[in-house]
Amino acid sequence: MSRSVDASWALYDRAAEVIPLGTQTHSKAPREALRGVEPCFIERGAGCRLWDVDGNEYIDFRCGLGPISLGYAHPAVVEAVRQQIGDGSVFSYAHPLEVEVAERLVEVVPCAESVRFLKTGGEAMAAAHRLARACTGRDLILACGYHGWVNSMGRAGVPAAMANLYRDLPWGRADAFEAAFDELGGDRVAAVSVACGYADIEAGRDFLPALRALTERHGALLVFDEIVTGFRLRRAGAQEYFGVTPDLAVFAKGLSNGVPLSCYLGRRDLMESVADVVVSSTFGGDTLGLAAARAVLDVYEQHDVIGVLWERGRQLHAGLERIADRLGVDARFRGLPPAGHLDLPSPEARLAFEEECLRRGVIPYSLFYVNFSHGPADVDEALGVVEEALAVVRERGLLGAALEQALPR
Repeated sequence: MSRSVDASWALYDRAAEVIPLGTQTHSKAPREALRGVEPCFIERGAGCRLWDVDGNEYIDFRCGLGPISLGYAHPAVVEAVRQQIGDGSVFSYAHPLEVEVAERLVEVVPCAESVRFLKTGGEAMAAAHRLARACTGRDLILACGYHGWVNSMGRAGVPAAMANLYRDLPWGRADAFEAAFDELGGDRVAAVSVACGYADIEAGRDFLPALRALTERHGALLVFDEIVTGFRLRRAGAQEYFGVTPDLAVFAKGLSNGVPLSCYLGRRDLMESVADVVVSSTFGGDTLGLAAARAVLDVYEQHDVIGVLWERGRQLHAGLERIADRLGVDARFRGLPPAGHLDLPSPEARLAFEEECLRRGVIPYSLFYVNFSHGPADVDEALGVVEEALAVVRERGLLGAALEQALPR
């Protein structure tokens, strides 16, 4: 309990002088309300654990905001990158890894007939949207979920003319999409672009087939954002889990276990339009990300990674349910075990819970990501911390009584 994060916050104060928000990623910005508790800078990771600049050790459930599917510094990935960097990372022509990794993704992903690589998920989503517009001759995108900052229209700096080409609609509501097609004109919508809603993800059983039928009826494309779901729910993500094949899809995060790499892939005729659309990047064929992806694909073939993610997630979800029942508090996971959404009764309760977890050496998140390196003992240790944290938050009066009926999971 007697942890100090003084060095972390001193470094953050330095960073804030030269880096807006003190970090490159909004979700990694430390919260002033947790000054003196939350670590601002992580120095190293191994497996499911992290160490901050003050030397504190944590069991981590943020997993780098999702990319770490195998574990930090996973030996196979480290060795693959180490070997490749000795030969170089970017060259004057393409590298054979581009062909090998693309071929393997075509084997794994149902919608993939052709593949192209970039570095971030948001960038690849923008590429997919551009292809959809070029191939349909239409401008409008009906979007569901977050597709990265490049594609977020409701923020400052986005011209109204561009924002008007997107319509944000809710997860699980096929009727809202049908109404949008009717209102906007079915012959104006280029694509429906959807990222799963994680807390209520099983709504995809009916929702995604409905979107598939709707887009086919109107001649629009269906684009899946598999940035989080890929290599987590299944290797091929939501399209494999739900059995619905989109026209285009984007993978990133778990594809390369944290080494920067993304891809957009799909029907060959659509992907071939990239020659006219011109989506091109100097670092699209960077060999370090591709070497990492090849190693990741190997590990998934050699081990039941998906099975472990589900099993550790089930252990975590069931453990929290027992704790909540024992303490008589309102706290449950919703969604699927590999990426469960933690429900707490208020933002104040969530902040207090995260504070108490951090004090005890667990890094929580709104989505609890498990990785292949979380062992049963790690999850049990984390659940012990969770129980202590919830007990403290209950004593503060921030947790309501346990629900009479468990929330859907």
